[in-house]
Amino acid sequence: MRRLTRYVGREVLLAWLGVTVVLVVVLLTNRLIQFMADAASGDIPPEVIFTLLGLKAVANLGVVLPGSFFLGCVMALGRLYRDSEMTAMAGCGIGPGRVYTGIFAFAVPLAVLVGGLSLSLGPAAERQADQVLANAQQQARFGGVQPGRFLSPGDNVTVYVERIDDDGTLRGVFAERRVDGTRQIWVAERGQRQINGVAPGEFLVLEEGWRYDGRAGQAAWRVMEYAEHGVRIAEPDPVDPGVGRDAESLAALWASDAPGARAELQRRLSFPVMVLVLALGSLPLARSDPRSGRYGRVVTAVLLFMIYFNLLYTASDWLASGVMPRWLGVAWVHGLALLIVLAALRAMLGWQWPRRRAA
Repeated sequence: MRRLTRYVGREVLLAWLGVTVVLVVVLLTNRLIQFMADAASGDIPPEVIFTLLGLKAVANLGVVLPGSFFLGCVMALGRLYRDSEMTAMAGCGIGPGRVYTGIFAFAVPLAVLVGGLSLSLGPAAERQADQVLANAQQQARFGGVQPGRFLSPGDNVTVYVERIDDDGTLRGVFAERRVDGTRQIWVAERGQRQINGVAPGEFLVLEEGWRYDGRAGQAAWRVMEYAEHGVRIAEPDPVDPGVGRDAESLAALWASDAPGARAELQRRLSFPVMVLVLALGSLPLARSDPRSGRYGRVVTAVLLFMIYFNLLYTASDWLASGVMPRWLGVAWVHGLALLIVLAALRAMLGWQWPRRRAA
């Protein structure tokens, strides 16, 4: 019996890992295309792409794992049905309870893992991703100095560079800044761009040039020659990307009495529950005859999971908007799913409701 439990568990585990890898790759590919497009347009630096990918993967893993486990169970059990192995087990007196032992040997630890991801690790990764993205967008905003183009990286600042060497040295630099009607102009043979090198902000460290201070239309201009001069061309604003409901910490949600916070908390708690409900429903859904199609049940499983998933988010939105009473929350979605699973098990096993004997 233990060998049979390990066999069923191994089949479920291999199928689940395969489905999870495929879903994560699809998810990260879509994210990668989006981030590469942002990098190509200059919205973010290319070096932060893989950092954002890793954080987004952790943030969305708690949502991916329940669906991938459900599909993995349906695929593994469907193969056992098609190869008549389930029929052979039944002929040996092995019932669904033993099969469920192998399934729930992974479903219970997975539900704990999903709970940790959805409640704490995922939102923390989402907050970190928002911070990295905000910093990256700000860095790209102040780092777009290009040769042969006038650029305004900050308020009342204009920069022009004739060319940029391979080592990053700026050649033929012109910079202008307007302060209370006064124009400050710098020209230099060469310079270097520094971010947060001298102080917070973006600087041009110019070498061998001239500085001109004065007002347009007046002859009183001050001219200075310098060997090295630092010019602040932009001072970045404090980065505060904000925190959405999906990125709020568990402590903040628990302490808040707002309907939106209650809805978000119940939605996060729903994902580990989904793992257990879907694991229970995988066996009756996977049941098929040996001549059935290989992926017929998988399509049905995808549709059922999408209905379950979307209904959960709809119930969460209803709770946040006050349409759904707080005492009911999103629990009715799981209750409805569990009733459907029990009805499917009753049909598969031929359960009969107890009848009262006539007096």
